[in-house]
This record gives sequence, structure tokens and C-alpha cells, in this order.
Amino acid sequence: MNEVRVQLRARRGRKESPGSGPGHLVGRKYIKLLEGYLHDLRRHYAHPNRVLYYDDVVVVYLLAFFNPALRSLRCIEDASQAPGLRGHLSVKAVCKSTLSDANELFDPAHLQGLIAHLRADLPDLGRHDPELEALLNQVQIVDGSFFRLATDVAWAIPQRNGSGKSSAQVRLNCQMCLKTGLPSGISISGSGDGGEGQAAMAMLAPGQLYLFDAGVMSFAYLQAIQACHSHFLCCLSPSVNFAPFLMDPSPLTEQDQATGVISDVIGRLPGASKSDPPREMVREVKVKYTDRQGQPQILRLLTDLLDLPAHRIAELYRYRWQIELFFRWLKVSANFEHLTSQSKNGVTLGFHIAVIACLLTSLHTRQGVSKYSQMMLGLVAAGQAELEDILPIMQHRERERQRERTRQAARRAAKKAG
Repeated sequence: MNEVRVQLRARRGRKESPGSGPGHLVGRKYIKLLEGYLHDLRRHYAHPNRVLYYDDVVVVYLLAFFNPALRSLRCIEDASQAPGLRGHLSVKAVCKSTLSDANELFDPAHLQGLIAHLRADLPDLGRHDPELEALLNQVQIVDGSFFRLATDVAWAIPQRNGSGKSSAQVRLNCQMCLKTGLPSGISISGSGDGGEGQAAMAMLAPGQLYLFDAGVMSFAYLQAIQACHSHFLCCLSPSVNFAPFLMDPSPLTEQDQATGVISDVIGRLPGASKSDPPREMVREVKVKYTDRQGQPQILRLLTDLLDLPAHRIAELYRYRWQIELFFRWLKVSANFEHLTSQSKNGVTLGFHIAVIACLLTSLHTRQGVSKYSQMMLGLVAAGQAELEDILPIMQHRERERQRERTRQAARRAAKKAG
């Protein structure tokens, strides 16, 4: 009888043996690169009774980013007991309830220093047109994308799909640096937080060129950009009026026409009864293109860059689609389609960890985000390959792309000389 009681007592409480987490975790090498900064995070929210610290939360979420099997708090709790992860933690296990409390407590702003430190180490990952290099180094691409929450919460944005089923979503407001191909600013919006333009204004800086679509565009945003001595290039919706300053549009060159430009006009935005447009002269460039259904369409571009050739305006706006690669990375490769945290603070913390993971990956691979690198890095995020396995493939692809860019530049130079 005594032996049975001893066995029962031994079964109680948390076991110290490895849990059901994966035996091999992708991304552990990154933890060693961050040890110094993780040590500094520990001093935040210090309390004699605290068990789970800020650096522990960053470690488990960073490893969860690279391991798609860890997409719930319970899975993270199980994996935190595995030997491969426990060696990086100060606790025997990251309990589900404790991690949920940490999501609401730990301020993501404390990670800004780490993000800035990693971004400063990035090389120039872009390979751009040398004639546009001066402008491209200043480009910030602005957009937003919706992500579903695992459960319905009061602060979320209610959405309905085509079948009428409702879901709770949040909007990730992102600002991407074109030079590095990585985010330079993010924020989270829920119900009552305003539109994309209002969120974008909080991330403005002087000396930049902001690219964005009609969904972000607002008169207040345009004025704020000019007020901080920056420039804009955006798409205009059909409902926005434009008043030409001269009756005759600017003449188009052969390069303009080859790029699809059909009109180049300087004028003003008339405004509306409840909103005032920028007072300075602006420019409307119309570009024809073919949509995915094969139908001809016209794109209206608005900018305050009055001296740049029209074909350069059209070429410059094409870079706006680079931000879609980052959203696709999050939703497809990094499995951020469903968010586990129920608090706005926790969701913001998760996206900050995603930015750190992307910065670490780019530092290691020396590659920016492209449709090729996204596919290969997706294998790493899925735990199907190590970074060392894909690096030779990515480097070979980049050499091929560089040779093609050189050939294209030679063709353009020969055509211009002829």
C-alpha cells in the first residue's frame, strides 16, 4: 500500500522529462546571436515573484516562428519542455496560462532597440535600376493586410466572407524599406482605430518617398507627408477628382509610351467639403495595363515629384508590390494566417517577433525578400530544410538574376544609344 502511495505522489505535478514537443527545432542558432540583447530584456518587468521573463517569451515565440507545428500556446508549452528548447530558457516549462498573461503585459516597444540594431547590420540587399538609385534608397512602401484571430474579441474588426460567415480580424499596418526589402515600421489596428492612412501617419519620417495604393490615400496623409519634408507616389481611385493646371498635357517621349504612359498632367486636387487637399501642385500620370482577366485598364498615379520623367514614375510605382511579398511570407510561409493571442498587445508582440525573425534570416542568407527566396525560406520555416542547405541554391538563383539584369541594362543602353 505504501508503494502505491509513493507512485501516486510521484505522478503529481509537472514532469521534468521532455514533453511532446519536436525533437529538432529550427532556428536555435539565432538565439545565440541574440544572447546579449536577451540579457538586457530580462531587467524589464522585474519582480521577486516573476517566473517567466521577457527574454523567455521572445525565445519561445522566435522558435515558434521557424517551427510551424508550434502554432498554439499549448503546443509551445509542450515544446518548451524539450531538451532542445529548455537549454535556452530559465524555466522548466512555459505554461500556457502564464504565456497568455505575458502577452498582455510585455510591451513590444522594448523590442524596437533590437530591431534597429539588426537593421543597422543589414547590407544593401536590393538590386535596383542605377538611374533610380537615389530615389529608391528613400522609398518606404506602405500598406495593410488583415489577419484572422483564433477567437472573437471585442477589439477586433468584424469581417464576413463570401458565404456570410463572420470572423474576428486585425489589420497589420506595415511600412517597408525598399532598400532592404524588410519592414521599417509596424502597428496593429482593431475596431475603432481608424483607417490605414491614419495608421501610416504615425510612422512618417523626413526625407522619404512613400509609395501606397488608393486604400491608404487620404488628403490628411498627403499633407502630413509634405509637412515632414517627404514625397509621395500613390494610386488614385476613380472617385478622386483632379484639376489640370494647363489644358494641354505634357508631351510624352518614346520611353513614356513604351512604359504604358498615356497621359502626364500637372494640376491640383479640388478637395471636398469636409477635407482639404494639399495646396502645392501635384501631378497625375495615367498608365495603361492589362489585368489578370486580360482586360485593358488605366492606372491613375498621383505624385508631388514634378521633375521626374513620366516613365520613371510608372516604373517606380511597380516597386509598391514588394510589400505583398512580406504579407505572403507571413500568411503562407510563416503561418501567421491565424493569430493565437487574444490581446492587442500580444498580437503586436507576435508581429515584432516576426520582423526580428525576418531580419535574422536576411542577415544570415544575405538575401532580400523575393518570390524565389520566399519559397526557399518557406522550407526552412516549415522545418523541411536548414539554411545551410538552401544557401547555395539561393546564391545560384541570385547570380542568374544578376546576369539577366545586366543583359537587360545592356539592351536598354543599346536601344537608347541607337
